[in-house]
Amino acid sequence: MNTNPTYRELEKQIEESTKRDEEKFKQLIKNSFDMIVLLDSNGIQHYVSESCERILGYKPEELMNISVIKKMIHPEDQEKTIEGLTDILENSKNGGTQYRHRHKNGGWVYLEAFGTNQIKNPLIKSVVLNVRDITEHKIAEKELKESKTRLMEANATKDRFFSIIGHDLKSPFSSILGYSEILVNRINKKDYHDIEKYAGVIHDSSHRAMNLLTNLLEWSRTQTGKIKFNPVRFEFAATINEVVELSNDSAQQKSIFISKKILDDIHVVADKSMVKTILRNLISNAIKYTNPGGEIIISTHQKEKELIVTVTDNGVGLKKENIDKLFRIDYSYSSLGTNKETGTGLGLLLCKEFIEMHGGNIWAESNEVNGCTFNFSLPLRS
Repeated sequence: MNTNPTYRELEKQIEESTKRDEEKFKQLIKNSFDMIVLLDSNGIQHYVSESCERILGYKPEELMNISVIKKMIHPEDQEKTIEGLTDILENSKNGGTQYRHRHKNGGWVYLEAFGTNQIKNPLIKSVVLNVRDITEHKIAEKELKESKTRLMEANATKDRFFSIIGHDLKSPFSSILGYSEILVNRINKKDYHDIEKYAGVIHDSSHRAMNLLTNLLEWSRTQTGKIKFNPVRFEFAATINEVVELSNDSAQQKSIFISKKILDDIHVVADKSMVKTILRNLISNAIKYTNPGGEIIISTHQKEKELIVTVTDNGVGLKKENIDKLFRIDYSYSSLGTNKETGTGLGLLLCKEFIEMHGGNIWAESNEVNGCTFNFSLPLRS
């Protein structure tokens, strides 16, 4: 009896085996971690594996027969995506291009594509792409970069603290100790010559040390997140008048006149204590860098939904390259005042921190000859 399979039976076995292999291949593609994409030399997709729905939210048929680069790729990434496809087509490269592809929910997914040029392969006639979702990798990369930036800022903050404590804070206390010792000796000897001058130096040094300590403590609280932001509604002109009144003694010692061109009956919703600190520091700086007999102008004007506050002096001015350093923690820029007053730049950093807490901005202008103008904005809220 003949037990060998007939030709038809062999044909049927081969057909069934082929179907099983095809089904296996389909399941592999369907459940692949990556997408498999076939496209022509013009970037038109004519096959997208089913995994696209898991990655991009689209069904395969929604991504077929379209110019994917123009319609689905982020505008900022289209040029490099075209270059990547051209490299595969003309230079036999394997891609590796990273780009953002639109998700069906309206967001963006980071993808990375590797491929081979099989246009001349009669069985494939396509560019074959293996496309991987790298969104999590990109998020981790961004977080790492942000952590690195925060670490650099923390180190710069630490260095600035050590600089202030080791030098700038030591200087006024050295003056206080030195001149108070001279003062005590003169009084013991009943020699009262110049003791008023020595007392004045002690007073000025104490005032400078107190201002520096106040700024140092407030700034340290902003860095540790311990300062509370407490916005209230108040009349802005009255607050300017209050700070100017407190600054007049320092201005009068240099015969500097402080004039005001401020709007009346303008109310802001802001942290009043922070606003006073901002004004105090800007006015103090203006006094420091204005020549004796000079003038400081404080003005306000309303621009759309924000209040612009300007403090202008006619002092020594600043070079443009130094203006760019004023509000940066990684630069320790300061210069002597017109009466050799010293500074740390900490006050301006504190101003920037406080203004940004309010959602405003601070910027400076100078022509290097006729002084500086410092501006800051505060959103006007009802």
